[in-house]
Order: sequence, then C-alpha cells, then structure tokens
Amino acid sequence: MRQFVLILLLLLSTVSFSQKFVQLQVLDKTENFPLPGAHICLVSKNSEPKYYAADIEGTAKIEYIEAAEIIISYMGYITETFPLKKKTSNKIGLKKDLLSLEQVVVTATVEAKKVDQSIYKVQVLSSKEMEKQGVQNVRDALRFQPNINLVEDGVLGSQIIMQGLEGQHVKFLIDGMPIIGRQDGNLDLSQIDMTQVDHIEIIEGPMSVVYGSNALAGTINIITKKNKYYTLSGNATAYAESVGQYNASMNLQGKVGKSSFGISSGYRFFDGYDLNSSNRSMDWNPKNQINAEGFYGLKIKGFDTKFGIRFSGEDLTYKGEYREGPRAIDTQFLTDRITYYGQFSNKFNSKQTLTGLVSYNTYKRTAQEYVVDDLQNSEVKKGDATEDAFETLNGRVSYGVDFSSKLKWQIGYELTDEKGSGEKVVENNGLTENAIWTDLQLKLTEKLIFQPGLRYLHHNVYTAPLIYSTHLKWNPNTTWQSRISYAKGFRAPSIKELYMDFVDTNHMIFGNQDLLPETSHNITGNISKTFHFSDAAMLRLNVSGFYNYLTDVIELTTSEEDNQAYFYRNISEKKTQGGNISLNYGVQNFKLQTGVVLTGIGYDLRDSNNFNFSYATDFMGMIGYTFRKQDLSMQFDYKYTAERVQLFLDATDEIQEGSVEGYQMLNFSTTKNFFNKKLTLTAGAKIFWM
Repeated sequence: MRQFVLILLLLLSTVSFSQKFVQLQVLDKTENFPLPGAHICLVSKNSEPKYYAADIEGTAKIEYIEAAEIIISYMGYITETFPLKKKTSNKIGLKKDLLSLEQVVVTATVEAKKVDQSIYKVQVLSSKEMEKQGVQNVRDALRFQPNINLVEDGVLGSQIIMQGLEGQHVKFLIDGMPIIGRQDGNLDLSQIDMTQVDHIEIIEGPMSVVYGSNALAGTINIITKKNKYYTLSGNATAYAESVGQYNASMNLQGKVGKSSFGISSGYRFFDGYDLNSSNRSMDWNPKNQINAEGFYGLKIKGFDTKFGIRFSGEDLTYKGEYREGPRAIDTQFLTDRITYYGQFSNKFNSKQTLTGLVSYNTYKRTAQEYVVDDLQNSEVKKGDATEDAFETLNGRVSYGVDFSSKLKWQIGYELTDEKGSGEKVVENNGLTENAIWTDLQLKLTEKLIFQPGLRYLHHNVYTAPLIYSTHLKWNPNTTWQSRISYAKGFRAPSIKELYMDFVDTNHMIFGNQDLLPETSHNITGNISKTFHFSDAAMLRLNVSGFYNYLTDVIELTTSEEDNQAYFYRNISEKKTQGGNISLNYGVQNFKLQTGVVLTGIGYDLRDSNNFNFSYATDFMGMIGYTFRKQDLSMQFDYKYTAERVQLFLDATDEIQEGSVEGYQMLNFSTTKNFFNKKLTLTAGAKIFWM
C-alpha cells in the first residue's frame, strides 16, 4: 500500500511539473542550428517580467503562465514576440538581422524602440561589431563611421567633427548623462572607457529641443551593459598592440531577487608613438589610464532604480624637443574624472512612463613641468604644479504618455549647473541653465508621423531664444523610409571658452570673456530603400543630406606665427552642407558596407555674404565574413578622410582660412570564439598614414 501511495504521489508531482513548465528551443530559422545564450523574457499582465537564458543547446525551461507572451532575442537576430503555448516542447526560429535594423534604441525617448521605428535617424554600434574591430575606447569605435572625422592632438587627445561641425556641437552621453571634461570644446574620446559598454547610439542631426546645448550636429549616447538573465555574469579582456599599447579590463554583474549590482575596472598603458623618430616629441604621447565603476540597482514599488560611481584617471606625458644639449622640458598631465549618479524609471501602466536621472561630475587636471636630462637620466621639477577643477550638476526628468496609437506626448525638465576654478581659470560665478522641453508625436496616417517640439530655457548669463524643432517620418511602404528634421539651436559659451587660459610650454589656448552665444539652424534628411531578396539576403541603399547655418559661431583659431597658440573668437557666420550615399548588403554570413560622404564648410569672415565653400570627399568600406562552424569571423575596414579647412590668425590678427591634412586608416581583424564563446581571441593589424 505504501509503495502504491508513493508511486501515486510521484505521478501527481510529475503531472504538476509538466503543467507548470514548458521547454523552449531557440534556433536559427534558416539553418536550424541552436542559439546558445538566447535571451527569453516572460511577460504577463499580473506579474513582473521573468528572464531566462538558453543553454548550449539553445534550450530553456520556463514557467508556464496562462495568456503570457515570450520575447526572444539574440545578438545579430530579429527579436520576436510569441504567445506562450502549453506544449511540452516548443521550437522557435529567429531570423538574422542582416542589416542591424531591429536593434533597440533608447536615446531621446522614454521608451525603447527599434531603430526603424524611431523618428530619428539612429546608427547603432553593437558590442559584437566593436569586438571584431578591437575597439578599446570611444575613439576606436567612431573611427570608421561615415560623416564622423577625428582630429588627434598630443595633449587635448582625440576630438570629433560631425557634419563639418566640431565637438562642441556634439552631445556625448553615458546612459543619458552628459560627459564633462572638454578641453577646447571637445572631449578626449580616448579617455572614455569601453569596459561596461553594451552598444553606442549615434543620432545625426538636430536634437537641441531634447538635449539642449551641444546637440546640433548630433548626439552620441553610450549605453552600458545590463544583466537581466544571469545570477552572475562576467568577463575579462587583455589587449596588446605592437606600438606599445597594453590593456586589461574586467566586468562583473549579478542579481539577487530585486537587487542587482556590478563592478568593472580597466588599465591601459601606452608607451607613445612617433611617425618621425628623429624628433624627441611624439605624435602620440605616452600615457597610462585607469577606469573603475560600481553600481547597485533595486526594483521597488514599480520603480527600477540604479545608483553608482564612475572613475577615470589618466597620466599623460607631453615630451618636448631638446633645447640645450640633451635637456628638454616635459609636461605631465594628471586628469581625474568622477561621476556620482542615480537613475530611475517607472512604467505606471501601458500608457504612462516616468524616467529621471541625476549626476554630479567632477573633473580635475593637474599640470607639472619637468626639466629632463636624457644623458643623466634625471628630471627636476620646473616651477609649481597648476591645478584646474570643474564640477557639473545635471538633473533630468521626463514623463511620457500614449493617449492613443496616434498621439504620444513627452515633457521634461533639465538642470545643468557648471562651475570652474584653478590657476588657469579666471574667477567666475559659474553657468546655470534651467530648461523645460516638450514634444508631441502625431501619427497623421499609417504612413506619416509628425513630431513638433519646443524648449524654453533660462541661462544665468545670456538671454536665450525659444528653441523649436520639427521631425517628419514617412514610410510609403515596408521597404521605403524617409525622414526630415529641422531645429533651431542655441549654445552659450562654456566656462573654459570664457574664463580659462590653458598655457604651458607646448600649448596656448586663450579664453575670451567677450564671447557671444551661438544661434543656429539645421536641416537633416534621409531616404532609404531596402531590398529583401530572401530571409538570408538583404540590401539597403541610403541617401542623406544636411545643412547647418550658424551665426556668431565660436571657433578656436590658430596663429600663423605659432600654430600652438589658439584663440576663441566669434566668427560672423558659418555654414556646412553635404550628404552621403551608403550601401549595406548582408547575405547569411557575409556583410558589405560602403559609403561616400561629401562635406562643404564655408565661413563669412567679413559679413560679405560670401561663404566660399571648401569641399572634402571621404570614403569608407567594410567587408566581413563569418565561418559559422569554426565560430570564426574576419573583417576588413578602410576609411579615407580628405583635407579639411581650419581657421588661423595672420600676423595682422586677421582671421584666414587654412587646412588640416587628410589621412587614411585600415583595420583587419580576425575573431575566434572557443568553449561556446566563453573565450574570444581577436588578432589583426591597424595602419594609419597621411
């Protein structure tokens, strides 16, 4: 009798188990091979989302909930949503996202959207793509992007030019939080760590209503990794280049119940590199970098919160030329960035979303000169060290509501408070900006979306105009897409442009307290056509154009007599215009991208209404192939960047036009995965020439 009862109980428990759980297997839809590590999100009306990850065979056992849905995603594949079926086993096939059109973006919206659904033209750089290129920092990630050019400086670092406009017109964010520490209006992109980066979202064109100052040419949002599917996950990387660069980093994330946490760190050593070995000075100066971050997240009463601290430090040595015999003057620059941040989001129901963030950023740079004697192998301090410190408080809150499928509304408030002090900074009261912004998205027809926006801001020094924008998206059918955007912009001079004189043995950058704010108008448009040959073959042709008109534009001009001396000046007017044609083709395991960019830059230096445009043509191309069975991929990247116009001051203190040399870059890399992608090895070659 006891044996019968025991068998009965076992049978009942087996039946109960089979009713409570179902097994899924996620496969490639074309070739039917498993997708290990596929992410599965279980969504139901009456409970919190639950997350699962597929095993090495692409399978996962998940809880069965009546009337629930499952959202399945895998890097490089189209995310799909299915109703959860009460079967013992379910096989689900995913299609390859051959042209990366299905990636989800979060920039400038309170809710995540797919790239093709966004009213903005968004380019996404995935961690998988960056891994294949051996990317170590944001500079590396942007090198081969169309319509983006990089300028290198021995001390100021890597700076960006987008749509013919310098870095002060490009907004840089990490998870929506502004990055501070601009030297000449530009950020040193080589200082931005990639250890925790999941992907990068690039929006070309005006975003001045949503993000205010520095968002005319475009916005670049660096999105960090978020672990939802594993109790504990981590990775470690090591990297070396033959030019004397050695990097190492680690990242660890975990979750327990409603809590999550993460830590990361990285160290980078670069011995410097010079194209002309006969000089003591170097084109790329030696430097050491260290990065670290830690965060804690908590889900409580519907709110998803995250609190953290991010640190970045750099030790850079600018090597000077010999002056007397074997003696030279070197300058050591120590740079520390610390960001304290908090974020929250809450989706109250299917129609209302509230998001917010606050960040406090500190930036400190110390400079110390040394008299170096190479024969004696000695160095002696020359004078006292100088220190400059900047701090920025940024707060932002956004509320979005979907009134219907045809009407969506967003409203937000943003505070930016910036202060600066130090030996090289003139005493000042800081700069404070309060802004209220709103936009309304109207679905006029099934094919046409219209989004106007307004931004009202109050600046403590300058009188700001009302900022406005309009965006239009038209999809005549599933294969055609077109977007056009217009925005008015306003940019007040920064503290460094107004009050800082950055002068040492090797550089002279002079602030100007008489600077006026810039005003601008921008038009950006693009049209694309997608050709679907099959589930395994697609092609997209994209044509885009831009036009920027700036008045009282703030430019950093060089001196004809000393090209190391820079001066901030208001130039009468500046225009940039151009466009690009790109082709993106994907067939199963093969990818091809190519594009041509034309950029025209014109200045009206003497109010003559004659801009005398100077044009440059750039070219980029990429070829990649993946050997699936060997889990091996190969990629070839090339970019040609033409000569660019640059302003300088002649001997009579008049502004004239000069130029910056063009350059070419080539990258070849091979990536091999081992042990079910637990170990990845990337090797390749990078070539740069002018």
